[in-house]
Amino acid sequence: MSSAQQIAAQRAGRSSVRAAIARLSTYIARSRAYYAIWSVFMLAYVAAFLLVPELTGRTVGAIKDGEPTEAIVRLAIWLAVVGVLGGAVRYFSRVLVFNSARHIEYELRNDLFAHLQRLPQSFFLTWRTGDLMSRCVNDLNSVRMLLGPGLLSAVQSPLLYAGALVMMFSKDWQLALLVLLPYPLFIWLARAFGRGLHRWNIEVQEGLGELSNQLQETISGISVVKTYAMEDITKDRFAKSNEDLYRKQLKLVRVSGAMPAITGLLPSIAMIIILWVGGSKINAGRMEIDQFFTFAMLIYQLTFPTFIMGWAFSLIQRGAAAMQRIDEVLTTDPSIADRPDAIDLESIRGEIEFRDLTFHYGSQGREPALRDVSLTVPAGTTLGIVGPVGSGKSTLAALIPRLLEVEDGCLFIDGIDVNQLKLRMLRSHIAMVPQDSFLFSMTLAENIAFGLPEADSKRIAQAVERAQLSQDLAEFPQGLATVVGERGVMLSGGQRQRTALARALALDPSILILDDTLSSVDAATEQAIQRSLDEVFAGRTVVCISHRISSVSNCDQIIVLEDGRITERGSHRELLLAGGFYARTARQQALEAELDGIGAVA
Repeated sequence: MSSAQQIAAQRAGRSSVRAAIARLSTYIARSRAYYAIWSVFMLAYVAAFLLVPELTGRTVGAIKDGEPTEAIVRLAIWLAVVGVLGGAVRYFSRVLVFNSARHIEYELRNDLFAHLQRLPQSFFLTWRTGDLMSRCVNDLNSVRMLLGPGLLSAVQSPLLYAGALVMMFSKDWQLALLVLLPYPLFIWLARAFGRGLHRWNIEVQEGLGELSNQLQETISGISVVKTYAMEDITKDRFAKSNEDLYRKQLKLVRVSGAMPAITGLLPSIAMIIILWVGGSKINAGRMEIDQFFTFAMLIYQLTFPTFIMGWAFSLIQRGAAAMQRIDEVLTTDPSIADRPDAIDLESIRGEIEFRDLTFHYGSQGREPALRDVSLTVPAGTTLGIVGPVGSGKSTLAALIPRLLEVEDGCLFIDGIDVNQLKLRMLRSHIAMVPQDSFLFSMTLAENIAFGLPEADSKRIAQAVERAQLSQDLAEFPQGLATVVGERGVMLSGGQRQRTALARALALDPSILILDDTLSSVDAATEQAIQRSLDEVFAGRTVVCISHRISSVSNCDQIIVLEDGRITERGSHRELLLAGGFYARTARQQALEAELDGIGAVA
């Protein structure tokens, strides 16, 4: 990378940090009442912090001057009262700022989760799940530490130092200047260490994201790992990433550990100066012993804030880096969102029309997934879609509920551009059963009722019956109350597909999209489901994608997609007579079914 590129990268990094901190400041502003009260308690603690050395010096001076016992006791009582009150206000000060940090973490987590749900499906094709999880967990925790201990030290410590310096200069300005001598060096070191801390915090958090992603993928795909006996290779791959993170963390620890060590030297150096110079002044009669004790107590009291400053500085850098990573997600504008003039219809009839639609995944330089697709599906009719793998069937289906971005003037629902319709309204009238029948780790009934405003046992039972799932309920230990496990691991592939189908049927949608829904069920079950679906299909628009000709043979119209283009269209009979891909596939599947039948008899 050239020097110009490095400068540009540094400027971009600083700009992104400023944007992230600006966003964080809006959350802090929402909790300004908390921070206002915290400021009062913090100022009270600073006052108590400064009064303790002052009262200590006065008490020592009273003893030295031989004042009456009553006066010394009175000073001692005041010292105790100030100490107790200082501890109390310090406690409440810390509780307030830590509670505020927790509250902002809570709000930020909710906003981040809500934003992730607004982002289109294309976003999740380019971002890794583990990395997003790391940002939602590890990075949010770092932001909380920034707003808690980090902010407390960043605001409180300068006030303590400012008050202490005022007192020191009022007692002996020459000694105060000598005590300040090491601090410019500390400021220079803090800036130098700060750059390293920010860089290594970014790298560590990225490493955590990579490790989280590998862990998530391995656990999700554990059956594949075991099937291919890849345990050792997967373990080595994880160990390599873990070692890489370990080395990055060690570098961060070295930098982080150096800060408290350096800051911890400052009070020691200051105390040496006080003992040496202050002691000489006392011997020379140019300094009172009560002043000496006040100086010594101030330096002693500043020991912990000074020591903790290095740790707090590390928290601030880590939190800033974490907020920068979170802001990367929050600044990603949803490419699919309601427009200001979006239309909210009470219902839709279900007419679907594609007009010269061409769709690209990602960069426009890639080959389009769909090319010049023009198609009309009248409301209440059925459309069958067949074609080879990768021909764009699922992409076409995903465009209807706007799961993927579609250009204006290319897709219409009931004659209205789909981009002009409100998303919630549009999707509430569409039910889609994707190829990957994803189930949540909930009960069977909760999975089926997932899209319903509230659970309706009658609709659930009806959907179960239509999806031919009722015959399997006897196998489940608790029937519909059975927890299906993560991703429905407790169910077979066919049972997962039928559960997903039941979930869609329970919604009673205007448009029903079945994306190879019955690929994992046997032929007999498929026929039974098809018979029950005839009643379901009546009066609604159905888009049925399947690699089985038998699943689409009764559709009102059928299209064949090849390389993203419609190459054939017509009824089942018309396509058989055409002798194209559809006819060849139908003959092949009929021959396979016949051979399976002969094998079963044999």
